[in-house]
Amino acid sequence: MDARRGAFALVTLVTAIMAIRGLVAFRNGDLGTVGRQLGVGGIVLAFGIGLVRHWDDIG
Repeated sequence: MDARRGAFALVTLVTAIMAIRGLVAFRNGDLGTVGRQLGVGGIVLAFGIGLVRHWDDIG
């Protein structure tokens, strides 16, 4: 596995964990945690996608 796919796999895993934590918080009625998980998970996903797309430019 090359480093690009490894980085994308790690970002996908972290985003999935954040989504699961958000769902658990939603079921428990903790809307503040839901918002935080969605916000941070979205930022991590956007960063990971940008990293993978510009992998060759970064070096």
